[in-house]
Amino acid sequence: MSGVRGAARGGGTARRPDLRLVVPALVAWAAAAAALPAPPALLGAVAVTAVIGAVCLLGGGRGGAVALSLVLVGAVCASVLATQVARGRGQLEPLAAQRAVAVVEGSAATDAHRVRPDPARPWADRSPRWVVRLHAERVTGRGSTTAADAEVLVLGGPAWEPVRRGDRVVARGRLEATAPADSASAVLTPLGGPATSPPAGRWARWGQELRAGLVSACAPLPPDARGLLPGLVVGDTTALPPDLDAAMRATGLTHLTAVSGGNTALVTSAVLVGATALGVGRRARLLLAGAALLAFAALAGGEPSVLRAAVMGAAVLLGAGASRGGAGVPALAAAATALLVLDPWLARAAGFALSVLATGALLVLVPAWSARLVDGVARVGRTTRAGPHAAPVPPRTPARHGRAAQALATALAVPLAAQAVCAPVLLLLVPGVPLLAVPANLLAAPAVAPATLLGLVAVVLEPVWPTGAGVAAHLGGLGARWLALVARTGAAVPGTQLPWPQGPLPALGLAAVVVGLALVPRALRRCLR
Repeated sequence: MSGVRGAARGGGTARRPDLRLVVPALVAWAAAAAALPAPPALLGAVAVTAVIGAVCLLGGGRGGAVALSLVLVGAVCASVLATQVARGRGQLEPLAAQRAVAVVEGSAATDAHRVRPDPARPWADRSPRWVVRLHAERVTGRGSTTAADAEVLVLGGPAWEPVRRGDRVVARGRLEATAPADSASAVLTPLGGPATSPPAGRWARWGQELRAGLVSACAPLPPDARGLLPGLVVGDTTALPPDLDAAMRATGLTHLTAVSGGNTALVTSAVLVGATALGVGRRARLLLAGAALLAFAALAGGEPSVLRAAVMGAAVLLGAGASRGGAGVPALAAAATALLVLDPWLARAAGFALSVLATGALLVLVPAWSARLVDGVARVGRTTRAGPHAAPVPPRTPARHGRAAQALATALAVPLAAQAVCAPVLLLLVPGVPLLAVPANLLAAPAVAPATLLGLVAVVLEPVWPTGAGVAAHLGGLGARWLALVARTGAAVPGTQLPWPQGPLPALGLAAVVVGLALVPRALRRCLR
């Protein structure tokens, strides 16, 4: 966000972004998505062929972008193959294929989240279920115990509600196989509750204790603030009231409770501003911001979404710290590609797509759109002052438009751009299009940063000064209560959801509509000339 505002303040004409790495990144993304269900023999053949092709092109001194794309295709195929080999070790997948009862030992990769009620299946509400992603390390079944290195999706009852990420877990239940493209190797239906113990690692225990301290500091707050403030800070939505969760989804505010690039941007921006005020040098400021980013990732628990946000935040940080303008897009493309090579299953994850699209919109669309908004408002103002028959008035330079106009234009461009690029992906997750997403985000924006930063202050203070942490949580809770008020008020307005069918084809149709609407202003300007 700081990089975006800086681009907006720099003038009405944003510097053209460097898009050379975008095509290789998209090729890697498509290759990873296609490689997930492929058999090992095909993956190996494609990886070797792609690398040989890249070497031949580079040997001929041509085809740099094509050669890089081939290298990335080979890398993601090799990564999928290596993961398949690791998953195939031990008895986890054979036991899942036999639907056997087994004992799984490992660590919780996520907090326990209750399955959202489904209006089409009201009977599901009578037996509430909780979902936990478990990193399995050992499996015992059919008389043998073997090591494991894979993810298991646990779908359990109320006894699983207290499980928190990082906990050591031992659970007994029936295993079932998953599709090859699924990030989890098996689904476990527990036969009873889990046996849990604190995390084994020092960093994991530290993060869990700090998160628990934030929850404790928020305990005296009203229900909405008590559930929302930990979600804003570290993505902990376990105490979020279900009706508030539904209201936030209806108004396009649910992204606030998912650790994203916005959280990391706030952390790094706060460190950069503080270091600048203290007179710290540029290189040292960037190093401090990077260290704060790593600490925040550890605090938020190291979930895949947190790691994605940290890498995307690092991409923006590198782009802002680069010596030349427009470096944010290459940094984003490189970060997304690195994540896909390390974890190809992200290629089919909606959260990954939303992270990349939202960050790309901040880097590419927001500077251009905010500049056009400022120029458009200035042009209307000149015409109004001069009158319809007056001689043309020379345009004012962008620097004279004023910082207030730039800030207002950026505040409007951010939710517009984010909603435009993310709406087709969100349609795959939630039916309908939230019509109030842009105004709701505009109203919510002033409270997000103060509430999040005050929540982080509460996290830091709670181990050494619980009273001060309580004061910070109370002040941050005021911002959280405003966000809840915006969400509930917006959800109560009739017709906030535009009915739209779900599925890949309707999502593509919505994307076409968004692109068409984005091109309308340019077409109108051409017609009026």
